[in-house]
Amino acid sequence: MAIIIDGSRIADEFNLAIRSRVKNLKKNGVAPRLIIISLGEDDKSGLFLSKWDELARFVEVSTKNYHFEAKTKLTELGKFIRELNEDKSVHAIFFRSSKLKYLSFRDVINLISPEKDVDGATTINQGRLFLGEPGMIPCTPLAVLHLLRSVHEDLTGKHAVVLGRSSSVGRPLTQLLLNANCTVTSLHSYSKDIESVCKTADILVSAMGNPKFVTKEFVKNGATVIDIGINRITDEKGVSQIVGDVDFDDVLGVAGAITPAPHGIAPMSASYIMHNTLKLACCS
Repeated sequence: MAIIIDGSRIADEFNLAIRSRVKNLKKNGVAPRLIIISLGEDDKSGLFLSKWDELARFVEVSTKNYHFEAKTKLTELGKFIRELNEDKSVHAIFFRSSKLKYLSFRDVINLISPEKDVDGATTINQGRLFLGEPGMIPCTPLAVLHLLRSVHEDLTGKHAVVLGRSSSVGRPLTQLLLNANCTVTSLHSYSKDIESVCKTADILVSAMGNPKFVTKEFVKNGATVIDIGINRITDEKGVSQIVGDVDFDDVLGVAGAITPAPHGIAPMSASYIMHNTLKLACCS
């Protein structure tokens, strides 16, 4: 039976360490402050933001949420973000961008100063990551590495397969795994023989957004499986539920270690937003 990588428990331990560091920073007169910007309609925003607000209160990071209408012009958003960039009391800015109909994500994210880019999403920070230079690293890839190291003392030489090549997860995670001395294969929607390639992986990470795509046929015996997917589906009885990219029950008997969804990667990703906010506040 596979080891269940309990992201919620690991995140709870990490959050205690973050809170301790925040308290020490406040003793030196610095109070970490995070601004969250959302744009347009998103049926998950309320739950998402309430959980982040709860976590921020626990670790004692100050947060404030700003919501803009979907048709907000780039000039208006730019004016607002430039003010945040110049505000020395603001240490970190996160742009929530699940549904953009009228603006380019890249145009918006690059309005944020790289020195306040908490999720390492700006072109400058992504370039720094790929060049191996210091900079902010995207939170979900950092969370994946943290969970992997909870079951692997050393990742050197392991073959990691990453399903998905988004700029927010797949690509930066591939680079982080390379930096950890893994041999990395990146697979995507145009890749061939996906199942057979996945079967060679010591570490299999799925970030495709395809519900229950990964079954036991994809997984080598004893492999570590990290499921980043968060997909809402409706079963034959009309009941809505959140599932990952991995068919958890099917893979459980084959994998050596596996994350559940959504309680595997999601809590750790939120923790790293707070961790990165703390890091930026320390550097301010």
